[in-house]
Amino acid sequence: MRQLRLVGIHENGESLHLSSEDGNSFTLPIDEALRSALTRAARAERTEPPASPLSPREIQTRIRSGATAEEVAESSGMSLEHIMRYEGPVLAEREYIASQARNVEVSAPQTHDGYRAIFGEEPANLGEMVAYRAHLMGIDGDSLEWDAWRAADNSWEVVVRFGQPQNTATLSVGSGTDESLARWVFHPGRKSLQNANRWAQALSELESFDAPLGTRRLSAVADHPFDVELNEDGTEAVDFEAAVADSEELLDVLSARRGQRLGVDEQSDDNLASMLTRSPGTPHPDNDPRLAGPANPETGGLPKLYDGITRTTQISVVPPLRPAAEPEDEKDDTEEAIDEDAAAKKKAKRSSVPSWDEIVFGRRNND
Repeated sequence: MRQLRLVGIHENGESLHLSSEDGNSFTLPIDEALRSALTRAARAERTEPPASPLSPREIQTRIRSGATAEEVAESSGMSLEHIMRYEGPVLAEREYIASQARNVEVSAPQTHDGYRAIFGEEPANLGEMVAYRAHLMGIDGDSLEWDAWRAADNSWEVVVRFGQPQNTATLSVGSGTDESLARWVFHPGRKSLQNANRWAQALSELESFDAPLGTRRLSAVADHPFDVELNEDGTEAVDFEAAVADSEELLDVLSARRGQRLGVDEQSDDNLASMLTRSPGTPHPDNDPRLAGPANPETGGLPKLYDGITRTTQISVVPPLRPAAEPEDEKDDTEEAIDEDAAAKKKAKRSSVPSWDEIVFGRRNND
């Protein structure tokens, strides 16, 4: 069967002009049979049931999901005026959600001057950060258009549309995308945002190169595991405040222990012993001038570490001298004189300042 195409009405007005694929022309007379067939086809089309109208709730659900009134009217076959009656409250809800997302904090307060010059001492929210980052990228701030709609999982998708960036260095951010659109996933209950595309990351994150932070230069230092704090000349640096504090602490402990023997208070004894045995740290051998000496070829050129005793002296044992025997009478007179002198001293003795041994060990020195 050959397929014919309608070209139009013939010049005589009583037939149709048809043509085939190979260019041949045909005519079809307009008679009662043709008119009857066209009437039945039109009647069958009118008897098809029309599409069921959407309820107001269904209209608002579609608009809440991001559809426009024009799109809902076209898909449902309903008039645009009827759809626009129910879109007002939903558009207000979407605008409110977008404003909530703009107030979510995306950066804590920073200490460097670059952040303070822009955001002050307060944390930066999404709206402020997007405006600042858009300015750096050459995006017109007046072109920013915020919107939000509900996703299928009941979360909200917050978007911002903007014009073409003027900074060519930022065009690579949107490579592979059809439009300049940043998208975030927003949970109003948790006040949380999540980047949904590269534009969202570029506009909501404060990158390190935006603020001129001072960099620290690190250099290798000599390894001195035995060092304490040393001056430039190798001598130990004295911490005068710590020394004064230690002295005051020692005086307090000694005053509290006056007249007390060892062993009575073990905790106090341990504290005192710990304070008395404190000594300054040992400097590194390379920096100690007392250990400096000529290079020793036997040790590979390293300086020789001398012993603690650099000079020895021969010690000889001498028997003790015994005094000659004294006469009995002289011995008695001498002992009596000593006893009298001791008794006189004992009577005339007055209280004196306690000695160091009495303070430390709790007894009087009888030597």
